[in-house]
Amino acid sequence: MSEFHDLAELALNRAGQSWGNLGYWKNASDYSDACRALATLLGEQAALDHHSIVFDAGFGCGDQLLLWLEHFGVSQISGVNLSRSQTAHARTLLAGKGQADTSAAIRRGDVNDPAIWKAALDGTKPSHVLALDCAYHFPDRLAFWGLAEQHLAPAGRLVLTDFMLDARHRTKGFRHRLLCWMLKRAHIAETNIVNKQIYRDQLVQAGYGEIIILDISEYVMPAFSAGSDRKLKWPVRCKYAVTSRFLKWAYRRSILRYCLVSATKVGGSDRRY
Repeated sequence: MSEFHDLAELALNRAGQSWGNLGYWKNASDYSDACRALATLLGEQAALDHHSIVFDAGFGCGDQLLLWLEHFGVSQISGVNLSRSQTAHARTLLAGKGQADTSAAIRRGDVNDPAIWKAALDGTKPSHVLALDCAYHFPDRLAFWGLAEQHLAPAGRLVLTDFMLDARHRTKGFRHRLLCWMLKRAHIAETNIVNKQIYRDQLVQAGYGEIIILDISEYVMPAFSAGSDRKLKWPVRCKYAVTSRFLKWAYRRSILRYCLVSATKVGGSDRRY
């Protein structure tokens, strides 16, 4: 049975690269470079360093795991990813780079499943939970935030990139109906897409403070269209042509924004998810 999240992004990458995000195109014209730039931006916002213990909730094909290890020098990584093919690729990639411990610490599973967190973390309290360009795909993002808050170390940080509704967008009319149709086609729950104020309020309710939301739409949404324009085989070409046109439309029509988000766990918690 085919997966929605598979290895299709390999066709967009340079040889030897297997990134799979929308990219940060401010100073990049190549897909692999743009993807690395987005991951680097997230890592810098998280202030990752050699003390950091990372749980990566959606690590794709593993390139970002190597970035956390090699560029930021984090001390430990665990993580979960829904895709079987991507998880297998990531494990092989890590093992081939001499990162056998991390290869063994990442798992295939649903990030909304409390059992997978317990199995992956094995009692460890991460300093950071990261979600690079994937949280909008989670079946229940609020439950994900809750599980992250439950397992983070005191004052631990949740850092992610995510879509939000533009403040000017109205949730009635043709444009919104078209947006909802596109979200369904992209396996994105409509409840995951809210405006910035609701997003912030939801984070506060989930037990986070020191919330920073940076709008980076300009360097992500319209640029992905040009950066992903390569001679690709069908159906990969169709998939990315539709994605790029949708992103350009949603940006120009002030429907969606793409943001870098960081939040800090506030105090202890007795929540259970």
